[in-house]
Amino acid sequence: MLEREPIAVGTMSAQVERSLGRRIVSGEFRPGDALPIESELCEIYGVSRTTIREAVKRLAAKRLVDVSPKVGTRVLPFAEWNLLDRDVLTWRLSAQFDSKIVEDIFEMRLCFEPRAAFLAARDGTAEDHAEIARHCADLVAASSAALPPGAGPDAELEFHLAVINASRNGLFVTIGAAVKSALRVSSELLQRQAAHPREDAELHARVSAAILARAPDRAATRMAELLIASRARLRPFAVAAPPPEGPAGQ
Repeated sequence: MLEREPIAVGTMSAQVERSLGRRIVSGEFRPGDALPIESELCEIYGVSRTTIREAVKRLAAKRLVDVSPKVGTRVLPFAEWNLLDRDVLTWRLSAQFDSKIVEDIFEMRLCFEPRAAFLAARDGTAEDHAEIARHCADLVAASSAALPPGAGPDAELEFHLAVINASRNGLFVTIGAAVKSALRVSSELLQRQAAHPREDAELHARVSAAILARAPDRAATRMAELLIASRARLRPFAVAAPPPEGPAGQ
């Protein structure tokens, strides 16, 4: 049974959404489980029915739950969750920073980012390359504390998106937009665990240099090296993944 949880005024539906979302991804509510009925949720959170309905609507949009007049609100199977949604990713990592999530993110990135770097070097325009160089410079500045705290993740995200856009491959650009949440969460985690931010900036600078030199093979190699190094940096902070029957259904 959920305990009563006060909700901040002004962000009530978002706060309820986050609370329930975290409890779903952590396994407190498992796939197939029904959430408490609307009146119980109102009592638990001390909010109105309208607030509860809005929160549940948002969870349904993320494919965490399904709402049916006959069976109520039930948690959907893991395979149906929108895992690229930034909130879902963040909730999963907040609930338990497990090694499977780290592997999933970087396996996905390794599948297309080195090729995007190859194409960016080969097909990117002068304007594309200028954008990559600009974001790389921002990342280097952030690593030397020349920019405000928090600038690092933004610069890293924009750098990777600029590389993907410079690939001039419409499908890659679409993928980049779709996985932007995963890239952002990945960047934030990496910057948070950046014991040697200048080394990380140097890896990005090598990618940038290869792209600007129009050396496709070297650009792909440098991007792969960057991603592999980033994954290795996060692995020590991850815990063992849950068993297949665990909350994530893995």
